Amino acid sequence: MRIILTLATAGIAASLLVATPPAHAKTCKDMVTAKARSAAQLSDDSRLRRAREKAIANWSARARDTYGWAYRFWTRAEEKQVNCGGGASAKHCTASAKPCRLI
Repeated sequence: MRIILTLATAGIAASLLVATPPAHAKTCKDMVTAKARSAAQLSDDSRLRRAREKAIANWSARARDTYGWAYRFWTRAEEKQVNCGGGASAKHCTASAKPCRLI
């Protein structure tokens, strides 16, 4: 009886190891894009940094609203890209990425 119980427990544990996806596995969705602009009366570098940070924050909100709370993290996204431009008085940035969540 003890051997049967031990074998059954070992079988269940082995099946759980095989059926469980790795901890780093991700589920990703379609590309999300968001824009932002900064015209603050600061230096060009500050305007660029603010526009970039706001574009990523807007991306996070759009990913959350579109796919759910678990997809809001920029750090977990795949194919991340931030493009910025603008003139002397204002900077604008566009953030694009595929939102992902950990399984």
